[in-house]
Amino acid sequence: MTPHGTRLVTINGVQAKLIIDEKQQVSVLRSLTGTTPTDTLVDELPLPAKPLWLRLIVRALKWYRTKLASSIGLGCVYEPSCSRYAELALRQHGFRKGFYSTLKRLHRCRPGAGGVDLP
Repeated sequence: MTPHGTRLVTINGVQAKLIIDEKQQVSVLRSLTGTTPTDTLVDELPLPAKPLWLRLIVRALKWYRTKLASSIGLGCVYEPSCSRYAELALRQHGFRKGFYSTLKRLHRCRPGAGGVDLP
């Protein structure tokens, strides 16, 4: 039997209950609302002042999300999205470990996978 989870979603003021396979919940939620709760939390993080390399990378990731990601589509199957995962990984673990974690995440990101995956 496939594991199912329940998640409440509000779209245009209407609340709906999603009962769907946990691995697919994130894709469905992102398709319906354009974001997930963790995506929103990462987007609200302030731009880091130091180190300079992190500030530049976070700015580049935020630019990517506003300018390019919408043209690619809302296809990431994980929460947070892969670019937000990269931002969190670099903030939490530094350049070397954060970059390596991001590469591993990108390798895992494909249809059939999914769910919540934090660095």
